[in-house]
Amino acid sequence: MTRSKRHHEVPIWLAKHFCRDNGEMLWMGFKDTNELKLLRVKDAFVRKNANTRTSYESRQDGTIQQVKSDLDEKILGKFDGLASSAARGLINFARQWRDMRPVVPSLSPETVEICKRLIVVQARRTRESQDRVGLGEDKTDLYLDLYFSRAEEVGQRLPPREVLLEDPRVTSVFDAISQNTRAGMSSGNHPILVENEEEFLAPLGLQVAVIDPTTAEFIIGSHGVTITQERNTWLPIAPDVAISFSDRPGSIGMGMYASEFVRHHNRAALSISSQVAGRSGGTIAELLTTLD
Repeated sequence: MTRSKRHHEVPIWLAKHFCRDNGEMLWMGFKDTNELKLLRVKDAFVRKNANTRTSYESRQDGTIQQVKSDLDEKILGKFDGLASSAARGLINFARQWRDMRPVVPSLSPETVEICKRLIVVQARRTRESQDRVGLGEDKTDLYLDLYFSRAEEVGQRLPPREVLLEDPRVTSVFDAISQNTRAGMSSGNHPILVENEEEFLAPLGLQVAVIDPTTAEFIIGSHGVTITQERNTWLPIAPDVAISFSDRPGSIGMGMYASEFVRHHNRAALSISSQVAGRSGGTIAELLTTLD
């Protein structure tokens, strides 16, 4: 079976909401080079093997071989199916509310909960967000400490640390452990993580920011979620709709937000992202000028 290798840290279904009218192209700004490019959505926010997991199996001759899988990417794919439908329903609901049209039917509790969870998933899905919370720190010393501790418990003598670090087989295993940690974080494939997220989300509601698309537009960054100066976490799900948490459990709050809030949000997104994307090249170009 073919294993997927091109993994989208901002999923295609979400990035498509920020595409131009044809739904296939979007403008991307690159902070390190200050470049503006028009890209196909399938080429946006791609990281090769971002969620690839490595395990080890014995061959018939007794040697060990690496086996790579896209288990975590498939877990994310299943959630994306739920999230894309929920987000689409929320966007339609928000636009009807903004345009003062009858909002029928109202959003289901399931849709609200999936959208809340979407914020959390996108917060742990990207490499930049993972690095921000320390997941990318070098754990070599920690792995060696655990290795030597276990060897001492069973009475095994090991070569000096510097000798082990010169062995590519050792560093390969450590790299695989770090990558598996990232993949598991991205997919949430761990019972403790699942339990912690459920406890975190239980007392929270959903806040929806709706804007006039003729005056401003949200952009989305490679960090995934945007953290503003007020320490609020926002996730744009369309150029005119973004979601965050509220302190009203089980509820959904709607609000019209001014263009100043959008500018504040977009600058915050750029500050923690190496890449940003949006529907308008002018918006991205203007945002990049704030780097000067």
